[in-house]
Amino acid sequence: MKAAVSFVFAVLAVVTGAILLPAAPAQASPVAPLPPVSSADAKKQSELVDAEDIRLRSMFARFGVLTEPTLVETTGSLPTLLLPARKEPYSAEDVIAAGGGRHEVDGAVMFTTHVLVGPQARLVIDASVHTLRLASGASGFASVAAWRGGLEFAGASPQDPLTIVGWDVQNLEPDSLTNDGRAYLRTMGGELIVRNTSANHLGFWNGRTGGIAWTGSKGEPSTGGAANSTFSDNIYGAYISGSEGIQMVGVRLVDNERSGLAVHRDAITTLVSGVTSSRNHGDGMTIDRASSSRVMRSTVTDNSGDGISLDGRGLGVVATATGVTVNQIKDTLIEENTISGNGRYGIRVVGGENTIVRKNKISGGQLGILVKSGANGTQVTANSINGAAEAGIQIGPDARRTAITENSMADGRLGVITQDATTTIISRNLVRGATDFAITVRGMADDSVIQWNNLGGEGWRAVDTRQSTGVDGHDVHNNDTQAWVEREPQHWYTLIRRHPALVVWGAVALFPIAGAWTRHRARRRPPSHPYPESELLVRRLTGGTMRPAPAFSGIPGQRDAPFDLFGTAEPADDVTGHAGQPGTGQPETRQLETVGPPSDDPHKLRSQRSEGESSA
Repeated sequence: MKAAVSFVFAVLAVVTGAILLPAAPAQASPVAPLPPVSSADAKKQSELVDAEDIRLRSMFARFGVLTEPTLVETTGSLPTLLLPARKEPYSAEDVIAAGGGRHEVDGAVMFTTHVLVGPQARLVIDASVHTLRLASGASGFASVAAWRGGLEFAGASPQDPLTIVGWDVQNLEPDSLTNDGRAYLRTMGGELIVRNTSANHLGFWNGRTGGIAWTGSKGEPSTGGAANSTFSDNIYGAYISGSEGIQMVGVRLVDNERSGLAVHRDAITTLVSGVTSSRNHGDGMTIDRASSSRVMRSTVTDNSGDGISLDGRGLGVVATATGVTVNQIKDTLIEENTISGNGRYGIRVVGGENTIVRKNKISGGQLGILVKSGANGTQVTANSINGAAEAGIQIGPDARRTAITENSMADGRLGVITQDATTTIISRNLVRGATDFAITVRGMADDSVIQWNNLGGEGWRAVDTRQSTGVDGHDVHNNDTQAWVEREPQHWYTLIRRHPALVVWGAVALFPIAGAWTRHRARRRPPSHPYPESELLVRRLTGGTMRPAPAFSGIPGQRDAPFDLFGTAEPADDVTGHAGQPGTGQPETRQLETVGPPSDDPHKLRSQRSEGESSA
């Protein structure tokens, strides 16, 4: 059994060392997703969001009659300070004077109530305030919001920023708990500008209360943006919805509980440039049903989900002369970004029209670029993709009119794969280090073309169209496959590389097989005396003339043998060596001969015993 176990472990060591170790080099690890919120906390936080919506709506009507800052008591939350319209902007000192805050002993300013800026009013927190704390605790939380008004937060410089923090008034530390609500910043159909600011530990539950939020509607969009700032440890780093022309430039979005940046429905012409989004527990950036967004020259690394996720599937239905069509999101540009080490895909494009994915550097993740689910007219051009586990670029299912040109892909199982994607052009791409196929086409692929590609690697085929329909030899031409090494079919190690769990299951199967083999060998081994030294002792004591009877031998199958202490068929002798007198029942005295000196040779013992019996 020990030999069998050693053999199994030797096989495992060889297979693991030869097959698993030469895999692709390790990438930076993305942060793990956070555990889901409990149902009780989810219900409580959603109720707090509803209560916030009711509180804000009840305050809007009061601005029509106010001429000066007014503090309004609110049931179930902190009071709300209303700042009505006036020519001069409000400051932190005005808020304190109106009863909405206080100075702390360390020089910080604490807002202890909700602050709501009304139409044609503006609140500016400038470099005169180094730290702004927004109270948060069991009795409620403070927020700073604007309704058709303006908010501006501006520190002295990127090196000397204004700090805005949700503050736990009981423990005198940043508030890290969200189940009882938490402070947030928000504009509703107004302007929010954030410069040279570090904002952290803000927000709870959803987007509009998620930390720093630009919200509005098509008729009353929010405006503004952020520059040279850091948003961290919030629910969302930044949330944009119902806006127009928001600009995020030079912003760091790190360690947030969901996406670093979320651009949602009815957000038009959003510009994201020079932004760093890393270590967020969701996607690095999410663009969801937002038209004409541009993400340029940004760095997106080590996030739990996708690097950049674009969902361009429209919600609106438009009647046309030929019927009804879905109004999809159009004209999104994702260009010159560095994307690495994210948990799922580098760039994911779902739906949308005329999306351009160009000149991005992508490494790690399961897929480099994914285009699917109704995406129409997508251009994937001049991207560099390295070390994607499954494929560099995947098109489909259900993608149409996609152009994949001048991309470079290296060290993936597949270079380009299309699945039920029609009218796809795959041209002038460079593939190196593919281990299965450089280009593979599956499912419906009508009007697709594969041409002028430079393909290298070691796998089954450079171009595989066997599982496709609508593609023939005329559609695949002028591809350079000189650097491609075609693998011999049915290599066993390829299966293990693709499915490393087979090593574990193989070990589970080998152990019972090895045990059965060992038991089979034991059954085939000739029987032996369990105590061979006792038989040798008897031979020496009796001069080699007797041995233990089989009944006492302990050998399987011989326990039922007749009682024969001397190994003969005669009646048993007594301890003196006398046998019974035949026919009389009287003892007959007979001295056993000593054949000779003891011998360990069984043949000699057998001959000596025969001579003794003959003489007797």
